Amino acid sequence: MSDEPQIMSTADRLVYMAHQIARNLATMGEAKATETLAEHLASFWDPRMKERIIAMAGEQPDRFSPVVAAAVARLAGGRPVPQDQATPFNAVDEAGHCDAG
Repeated sequence: MSDEPQIMSTADRLVYMAHQIARNLATMGEAKATETLAEHLASFWDPRMKERIIAMAGEQPDRFSPVVAAAVARLAGGRPVPQDQATPFNAVDEAGHCDAG
């Protein structure tokens, strides 16, 4: 057995990262974790990363947990991702939120 570290392929790294994020979201429950993971992938992953993981999910579905598979399917389906964490704007004469606009 070699002591040299194994180098992950790009595909392996994408699967690993998606599952790592899903594990961090697991306490939210499956539905919310799926939604949040899909939002994260849509918002922060490079378009090439998204294309690759969508293709992999179709070619090798057994590599994905149910949460990751559902999030990638949502991403592939182009379903809009809710943006519920946007900073609310102030109403007229209101203070305490975003002052842009």
